[in-house]
Amino acid sequence: MYLNGNTPVPGFEQAVPKLQHLAQEMLNGFEFTQDVITFESVEDLYELFDEDTLFLVNDGIINLTSNDVTLISYEEGDLIGIANSFHLPSPCLTTDGYVELQPVNRDDFLLHLYDDKRRQHCWTHYLVTMNAIMMNKISTTTDSQAKPAAGFLNFAPGQTIIQQGDDADMVYTLISGEANVLVDGTIVGQLEEEEVFGAMAAFTKEKRSASIVAQSHCSVMAVPQEDFTILIEAQPRAAVNLIQGLAKRILIMNKQLLESPQAQTQNM
Repeated sequence: MYLNGNTPVPGFEQAVPKLQHLAQEMLNGFEFTQDVITFESVEDLYELFDEDTLFLVNDGIINLTSNDVTLISYEEGDLIGIANSFHLPSPCLTTDGYVELQPVNRDDFLLHLYDDKRRQHCWTHYLVTMNAIMMNKISTTTDSQAKPAAGFLNFAPGQTIIQQGDDADMVYTLISGEANVLVDGTIVGQLEEEEVFGAMAAFTKEKRSASIVAQSHCSVMAVPQEDFTILIEAQPRAAVNLIQGLAKRILIMNKQLLESPQAQTQNM
């Protein structure tokens, strides 16, 4: 995947291989029921195909185009047509060169996803990543020089990602690296790659109950709570994965608190 324009989009280079990996994971074991198709050129892919079809790019380049301006160019390994397959407004998918596409039936694809918790997690992560890319792309086209609150953010070791006591309106996903969870300056847990955090305070509208500090170089996706809610509502099973993650983190923190010197003293 390539973004059109000369302005770099923060985090984009890290996101592209992640998206392709997630697409591979989602399609692992999927049975393709339609033959591969090839084009030398096409002005609008969905004038030729039903909108209930997605496509995996096997070869060539296909462009997402609006008013004759190429916004995104997709390459081998990219999954395209998600917005179209859910009957959402989307620019045209076009190409003026050779392209080889593998059709993917939308309904079969969704059944395949929901049959496996790992694939459900990948699907949620894929949509959140795409959302972050688009938000960061939009931010680069504005005149504002302020750092975008949403999208991809990078942190050096020791930098604070979330500050205890701050207002909460964003949900975060740790794309790469490790981070510590601190309450009142004491480490009570650790976050690893692909973990979602900051959701509880964002949904309850309470202050942040803990700080998150980068232990190593971290790449993070920040998504507004409203957008994250839409993703969860569209995929109820993904909410189960989030709840399981929160429960696991609470158990770990409880164990650490019970093992703390203060707790042991009180039990004597």
